[in-house]
Amino acid sequence: MIRATDRPGSPTVFHERRTYRRRRVMDAARVTPILALILWSLPLIWPQSGEGTVSSAIALIYIFAVWSGVILLTWGLSRQLANEMDEPPDSEP
Repeated sequence: MIRATDRPGSPTVFHERRTYRRRRVMDAARVTPILALILWSLPLIWPQSGEGTVSSAIALIYIFAVWSGVILLTWGLSRQLANEMDEPPDSEP
């Protein structure tokens, strides 16, 4: 059986929970604009004529809902990042 110390390469790196959480929240903040762009682009592929036509009013409501959701998501992420920055570091060794 090969142990982690027997393998060639760099050793496994463990990060503090606080650092790991902050990085994941930062990653989510970086992905948010891409997610918003994809969600805002969806009405472009909706059918414009025929049986499954989506009305302009529904499309505008959808765009407004996505816009509101992105605002709430970025607000929550910014609050989370602000809280992470204000917390003292973990005292665990």
